[in-house]
Amino acid sequence: MILLLGGTSDSIEVARLLVNEGLPMIFSMATDAPMDLPESPLVVIRRGPLNQVGMEESISNDNINVIIDATHPYAVEVTRNALAVSRVTGVQYFRLIRKTVVKNHPNIIFAENHEDAARKAVSLGGTILAAIGIRNLATYVSMCHENGPRLIVRALPNKDSLRILESLGIPRGNWIIGQGPFSYEDNVTAIKEFGVMTLVTKDSGTRGGTEEKIQAALDQGRKIVVVQRPPSDETLSFSEPMELVKAVKDYLMTISSKREGVASETRL
Repeated sequence: MILLLGGTSDSIEVARLLVNEGLPMIFSMATDAPMDLPESPLVVIRRGPLNQVGMEESISNDNINVIIDATHPYAVEVTRNALAVSRVTGVQYFRLIRKTVVKNHPNIIFAENHEDAARKAVSLGGTILAAIGIRNLATYVSMCHENGPRLIVRALPNKDSLRILESLGIPRGNWIIGQGPFSYEDNVTAIKEFGVMTLVTKDSGTRGGTEEKIQAALDQGRKIVVVQRPPSDETLSFSEPMELVKAVKDYLMTISSKREGVASETRL
């Protein structure tokens, strides 16, 4: 059994490829967001955050042989937990990580983290569009409240997102609610409609709509603050779902052959 840590569009593709190979999995995702997963008895879906203890329990109870981490490049805690579980249990860890798509440009400013990004965006002046998800919004809300810029926030149409927006006191007129990734035209419309002067984004890769966001802002002559990815030290990492699934299949065949060899020796 495979524990597939997902929630991204990439993880859906991985799930489909695994089903095509006849490999069973538990597809684990932190939110209740709808996912277009393959309908198959090989796919068991679990929802809700999964910490290190939960992963270890799943490995023990569900006979997990492989962990596939297909979470977002910025889902630091999940990846950290998965790596720790792999070291503790000996279960093989595989990582799918999107290629970076952000290039150097005079209007692109890189930030080490969200606090740095919020500070740099505020310093540029004018309305800020935070297209970064909702988990780190408090820092931006605080700095904008202290310094005056209007903060526009783009978020998913689910209960958790709406609850956080309300709890942070962000006016509803500053919300852009929708299911990404957003097109180039969507981004241009948002920039013009709200008078955005600075876009804050993460380097989420092609599937995350990063290129469309950045190109729209550049074409409108706006500044972009990019929150850089956290450092990554995984060894078994892949940028293409098909390559990852092939490596997982080869690994499972290898350990299966070894087990059969041990069983034969035992019978002798």
